[in-house]
Amino acid sequence: MLFLTSCQATYGERYNRGNLEVYYTEEMKSYVIPTANYFEDNDLIREDKKHSIQLTSSKMDSENPSMILKMIVSDSEQEPPVYMDDHLDLLEADLKTEVFKGANFRIEVCNENFIEIK
Repeated sequence: MLFLTSCQATYGERYNRGNLEVYYTEEMKSYVIPTANYFEDNDLIREDKKHSIQLTSSKMDSENPSMILKMIVSDSEQEPPVYMDDHLDLLEADLKTEVFKGANFRIEVCNENFIEIK
């Protein structure tokens, strides 16, 4: 039993608001509520579907770490539709300005395990 429990993936702490669940790492805690507010204020949460995102950071470049918002694409899709690229670019730019105040920020499109697919 201990073996099964220790192998489960952790995505960080979880914050729920309606159909939006935001997983986050400790260093991203201050961005959770503003991000949830942004998604809610901009009607990005469908009432008939659960939405999961993860806020994390990349520490590979210690002088200029990136803040990352990982978004899950539908389980049935292996890759997001091509038309989604423009929308994601606009969303990324707006979130960078409105929530992350110009910080080094990017969006990653992921599968249900928050593994980047694009």
